[in-house]
Amino acid sequence: MQKSSIISELDALTEFWSQKILTEANGSLFKVAKGIGSTHWHKHDDQDELFIIFDGEMKIEFRTGDVTLGKGEMLTVPKGIEHRPSAEKEVRFLVVGLNITSTKEGGKPN
Repeated sequence: MQKSSIISELDALTEFWSQKILTEANGSLFKVAKGIGSTHWHKHDDQDELFIIFDGEMKIEFRTGDVTLGKGEMLTVPKGIEHRPSAEKEVRFLVVGLNITSTKEGGKPN
């Protein structure tokens, strides 16, 4: 068993909206990411997606309205719901979801 530092892993990320898997537990992947700007609109038909904010602020846009998350806050996007994460300034977060995905690239911009 090895421990990992979420903050160190976030510091090491060099690409926005790319996720790095830290560990897997009970069929869920725990991934760190950081972002600025926005992803593409997308949805996951086979899983919920949990966002936990470590630093900064992220807006999760939905077709029906937006939810803004700050440090220490979290939100679960239910499966099948179209969404688009965005951030005006750099945001650092943890994403938790099943170890499968219907949208391999997620909403990552090109």
